[in-house]
Amino acid sequence: MIEDIEIIDPYADRGLAPRVGLTLATFDEVKKAEDLLGASFPDGYREFVTALGKGTYYGWNTAIKVLMPSEILSGNKDRQEFLSEYWFWERSEDILPKNEAIESIAMCDNDIGDVVIFHPDAPEKLFVLPHEEESALLIGTNLTEAIDWLVECGREATGAEAGTHVRRAFVPFNQFVQTQLVIPPKGVYE
Repeated sequence: MIEDIEIIDPYADRGLAPRVGLTLATFDEVKKAEDLLGASFPDGYREFVTALGKGTYYGWNTAIKVLMPSEILSGNKDRQEFLSEYWFWERSEDILPKNEAIESIAMCDNDIGDVVIFHPDAPEKLFVLPHEEESALLIGTNLTEAIDWLVECGREATGAEAGTHVRRAFVPFNQFVQTQLVIPPKGVYE
């Protein structure tokens, strides 16, 4: 999947910020996070954060952020506390019980609030906690499948034909952008 992703910088292309390089995780940072979390990351995660790093993946009507190891570590406790207090997915107790969801680790999310998680004992099972649904869903066995699932949901929202997710774009994090304005890559939302 990574070799099919076009890296672009629409902020620099439009003269809004200087062009920046990729902000990558190192193999050591990924390993340290795994050790601290007591879990191995799902297949595809290490490759994504060490090859593309911090930024936003675009496909169809969807913007996806894969969390960096430091972001996972710094936000994990708060996310667990949030799920403990605000559990909205009661209908999925047979798929993902609340206690297992609370113990799980978030690894990516999208622009509408869907969060992809995995349990430390089963990194080969990725679940989504959808923002607009009351049931968690099992969506794949690796990061590529999770991203494709999120993109397919975005495609369905646009009414585009199935199987048309051909443009894959990644916009690196640009620390010089002083706005919350998101400029999607050309051709992604068309």
